[in-house]
Formats: sequence, structure tokens, C-alpha cells
Amino acid sequence: MPRDVLDTLIENKPVEPEPMTGLSSNDLLIRIKRAFDLRIEDQCTTKEMLDDLNYLMELNPEVSVAKAILRIMADVPQNEIAILYGLIYLYYFNDDEMVGWRRLEIFLTDKEFTHLKSDCKLERLSLQKKGVIVYAERNSVVEKDCFKLSDEVKEELFADVGGVKKQKKVTASRKLEASEIEPKTLFYNRNEDRQVFQLKQMLNGKRFDEIRSKMKAKGLRSGFTCLFYGEPGTGKTETVYQIARECGRAIYIVDVSQIKSCWVGESEKNIKKVFDNYREAINNSGTIPILLFNEADAIFGIRRKGAEDAVDKMENSIQNIILQEMEDLDGILMATTNLTTNLDKAFERRFLYKIRFEKPSREVRASIWRAMLPSLSEIESGILASEFDFSGGQIENIIRKREVKSIIDNSEPGFEEVRAFCFEEIIGEGTDRRRIGF
Repeated sequence: MPRDVLDTLIENKPVEPEPMTGLSSNDLLIRIKRAFDLRIEDQCTTKEMLDDLNYLMELNPEVSVAKAILRIMADVPQNEIAILYGLIYLYYFNDDEMVGWRRLEIFLTDKEFTHLKSDCKLERLSLQKKGVIVYAERNSVVEKDCFKLSDEVKEELFADVGGVKKQKKVTASRKLEASEIEPKTLFYNRNEDRQVFQLKQMLNGKRFDEIRSKMKAKGLRSGFTCLFYGEPGTGKTETVYQIARECGRAIYIVDVSQIKSCWVGESEKNIKKVFDNYREAINNSGTIPILLFNEADAIFGIRRKGAEDAVDKMENSIQNIILQEMEDLDGILMATTNLTTNLDKAFERRFLYKIRFEKPSREVRASIWRAMLPSLSEIESGILASEFDFSGGQIENIIRKREVKSIIDNSEPGFEEVRAFCFEEIIGEGTDRRRIGF
């Protein structure tokens, strides 16, 4: 059941039906996105999704999205229409033109998937014959295992919302100044505390300049690379921020997902541009900034040997570029990732410092509870630390829930209510979760 409908029922209000006619192209695109979100969450079947979308198009035939879809549907078998809607969804909401069959598998039956994939390779799909979809290109090379909407069809579909999108410029331009970072007290296990303290000492002002000069004098690479890896919610990203703040260094934050979801053939150029911009920032800065790859699981995972899929090839190319840039680095690169055993060996070798962040010990958890919720007694914080093996991020979630509750009720939740929030936080832990993604 859709979230908005469920909320309405919980509040005991009548459900207002959404309008079906008089919709704009933008309205229809939002409905397409919502339909795919429901399909991805298994709240409807593919047939139900397509029936609803097709009906919406028939009721709004004058706007560009519906007009183009209805024209295409007149010449294309219904079993190919899911591909059409999928490409519209990915292009408009994900800026993604390089679509392989793995992206479509989630909402096609095994029989449909095999049949359509085979027909596509033999160029027998009606969508291909009618010029609706074409092979994608990467670095001017046609990739026959990936396809996209043709430019002509995109112009027709999106005429009411601006036509073909202009290519986005992706850079490491999300700059965070050290002065903008709020101070925050972090709690570490003993080993992590020692290593983080050492990093702060090495990266502090003149000391770092001295280290770099001596490394260069001995013919050694002066680039400083550090990987923070381990459990989610253990303070990896915040540690980078606090190191930058204390050492007076700006951070250039790389949006890995944006780089990889951009236009066909541009991903490698985008990642090169990231490093070009960073080198320029070093030259124009009195203090060397930090280049941060945050939550970089998709970048630093094991490379695919013998990759045949175009997306796999692209990811390998991006990784190879980063590996070479790390060899030539003359600055500070930091990366955070939740990977624990799946780190590519080539990346592992290139990180000078590697710090594993584990869930806090009982003593550290108690300190986190007391720091985030000073009203807890020492005994109460000890009880929560003993009962619940939480990360700092999970404890912060509970504190936020407590604050929301206090705002709603205009009273401070007591210890037992906080403990109840803790039990809610662990619901579903340890169970298998279905992969989400289109």
C-alpha cells in the first residue's frame, strides 16, 4: 500500500482519489516514477504497473509524454513497453542512458527477460526497428549490450519539459571549508583512537609540510592516502570532517553516484576532471585540501575480471583511473567505505593508512549515551550499553526519535521509552533483505 494512503488510513481520514485527467507531462513523469518505486518494492506486479500507466496515458493524450508513448504503443508489442517506461524512468530521474539488461531483470519474468534480451541482440525488437531505442556508446564505441532512447524520441517525449537534457558538468566542486564544520566529540575504541590521533598530528600544518618535503627529498611519493573502512554508523565520515576542521583544511567531496550515473561515455572524463580540479585547488590554496571519496563502496570493491557488460567495463575503467591518480597524488585523499572483506588488493596497496572502524565497546557505548543524553544516569547508560550493541550512528537515531517524541508530547520521554526506541532500532537486524534497485 502506498505510504500516503497508509498515513491517511492511520489518521482515520478519507482517502482522496488522485486526479486521472488533466495531467501535465511533468505529472505523468512523476506517476511513472511512483509506479516504478512501487514495483521495486514488490507492491504491484509488472502487469498491474503497465496497465495503470497505459490507462493514464490514454486519459491524457494531448501532452507530449502521453502522445509519444501512445504513438509508440501503436506499433510495438505490449511485452516491450516495460522497456520503454524503464528507459524513460532511468533517463529522466537518474540521468542514466547506459542501460543494460541487468537493470530490467527485476520486473520482467524469466521467460520475458530471456526472450527480449535474445531479440535485442539479434536486433529484432520492434523498439529497435522503429528507432525508439538505439545502442549506447562509450568513448565513441558502440556497446551492443547497452541501449538508450534515441534523441528524436527523447525530444518528442519531453517536449513539454525541456526536451533532451543538457549534459551535467560533474566536478569535485562541493567544497566544505574547515570553518563550516561544526565541532563534534567522537568516541573511539582504543586502537582507532590511537590511529586517528596520529593522523591529526601528521596532517597538522607545518608538520605535514615537513613530512612531505622530507619524503620528496628521499625520492618517495609525497601523496597521503587514507582509508576508513568498517561497520556503518561508526563515525568514519565524521572523523574525516573533524580531522579537516582541527587541521584547518577544506574538503572537496566527490559524489561517486553522480559520476557513475552520468551520460554514456562521460564517466571516465568526469573522474579525470575530479582530479584535475583537485590539482588546481592544491595550486591555488595555501593549505592543501582533502579530497574525500565518501561511501565509496562501488569504487573500491574488487574489479571484475573479464568484464563483458558495458557497465562493468565502465566501472573497471573508473577504478583504473583512480588507481593511477593515487600513484601520482601530491595531496591528501581520504575514502570511507563499509566494505570489510571485499576491498580490491590494488586499492589496498595504494592506501598508506588503513583504519578499521568497529562497533564501539561497551565502555565507549556508555560514554556515547552519556554524551548524547546527559539526563541518563551512569547506571542507565551502562544498562543501555550492555543490552544493545549499537554503533554511534544507531544511538544518534534513537536520540533523534526521543527528541521528536518530546516535541510531539511536550514532555521528556523517560528511560523506559528510550529503551523501547532501542528495541525498535534492532527490528529486522540479521534478516535477509531483498535487493532494491532498477
